[in-house]
Amino acid sequence: MKFMSILLKEGRKEDLKKRYTDKFKDSPDNLEFVLGISDLQDFNHKYTDFVLKNINPNSSADEIEEVVELIKDFDKFSSQFPKKDINQYNSLKELKMVVGWARIKQKEKDLENAADKIYEDDKFLVVKPKTEEASCKYGANTKWCVTSKGSGHFGRYTAGRQGLYFIINKAKSTNKNYSKVAIHFDDGGQERYWDTQDSPMSQREIDVFEYAFPEMIETIKNNYKQFAGSMADRFLTETFNSVGENDRDYRRYLNTNFSLSVYVRGFQNIPDLGFGHSEGILSILLISDEENRLIDEYKMYITYKSEGENKFSASIGFAGTDEVSGDYFEDLGLENSGIDATYELSTTPAWTAEGVRRHIVSWVLDHVKNNPKLAQQLLGTSQVWNPNRANYGYTFGKNKGLIKKLVDWLDKGSIGTKLDFLESIGKLKTKVVDGKKLYSRSQSGEFSPSSQFRGQFSSFFASAKLAGILNYRKIGKDYFLIKGPNFEAFKSGQLKAL
Repeated sequence: MKFMSILLKEGRKEDLKKRYTDKFKDSPDNLEFVLGISDLQDFNHKYTDFVLKNINPNSSADEIEEVVELIKDFDKFSSQFPKKDINQYNSLKELKMVVGWARIKQKEKDLENAADKIYEDDKFLVVKPKTEEASCKYGANTKWCVTSKGSGHFGRYTAGRQGLYFIINKAKSTNKNYSKVAIHFDDGGQERYWDTQDSPMSQREIDVFEYAFPEMIETIKNNYKQFAGSMADRFLTETFNSVGENDRDYRRYLNTNFSLSVYVRGFQNIPDLGFGHSEGILSILLISDEENRLIDEYKMYITYKSEGENKFSASIGFAGTDEVSGDYFEDLGLENSGIDATYELSTTPAWTAEGVRRHIVSWVLDHVKNNPKLAQQLLGTSQVWNPNRANYGYTFGKNKGLIKKLVDWLDKGSIGTKLDFLESIGKLKTKVVDGKKLYSRSQSGEFSPSSQFRGQFSSFFASAKLAGILNYRKIGKDYFLIKGPNFEAFKSGQLKAL
């Protein structure tokens, strides 16, 4: 059955290719691109005919991907639409209108689910926002800092065992300062009340408020107690007080005898900051058989909180220390970076801590391995690139052979396409028949249109572009070769492959 499914999928693909060859005669690559999109293949090309019928043959890859995202959302929301067959839609514009409506409704639903409803009666609604977006929605028309989008205040006021609740007066209070009230519990469980102007309410105001609405206030306090004392929190307290160490190496870093190593030691809770705060040490080293170089070292500061029974989120920031010095010290700038991630609780706190440390060393290694300061220290150059050895194999270790011919051709100011370059160095022969230029690999071979030769030396050109030696400029429907951003560095021998 699996074999039959593959045959049917390939059959549909070939039928579509024949049907739309004429439409895409000037841009056959786009036809192949659409037919090769995995998302459309996953639908067994159920929607591919609609895509090919409605897109412009000269659409960019980004424009095509945008249409594919539209198709995926149509499939997701199609049960909500009066017209459930995509072929009933006459244009992309019509499809965008109905899908856009569904996207808006889904966003509203997501927002509602992003806040817990704690209490409601005919006068008041109490919510506990779980995201910054929900905080902005339910805290609208207030001056609360937690409703400031992108400021990070919401995260700071909800990390660890902190609790944040909004009381919304459904009856539109005559005193606009109390139309909404925010109650914030810190890590120690101490609450503070804030009016809509972001002013702290006095104890007298709080006493009156609690006396007038005892049931609502008791519900809020009980909810916070349940949240603060959860088993997940106690598990996390042990997790981030579980001392251990992890490291990860990038062997033969930059093709030298050194390994780039990231080493983490931790964790230890910070009692003065209350629940949800821990710290550790991160070291970055270059290690060989002859020497170990401590390059940089940071203190890690972690804030964490439970996300239900089986998951927790953690934010990890880095602060440079004054304890690292010496000839090999490099400030790799991790202070400007951070990790925000959600993790699964493992069977024990120790195993959970192990998983967090493994993630940190992997993330940091990936983050710093292309740092130009490390390349400068080992290679004497800051210009590096990462070749796709698995698919292409070119690393351009020396400026000779085909890459030298390309560099010389561009240096002379030559203007042309890949085929023009290959013709100029004798890799392709040409002749003109009925005013049309034909190509061949040899003078005695068969001459064919340019479309038959677009894949010539594709691995070479792809690698040259990846290295930044080469780039392209589109003029009309043709792509002309131009110098890439690393062209001069390669010429002067300063470009190194990782």
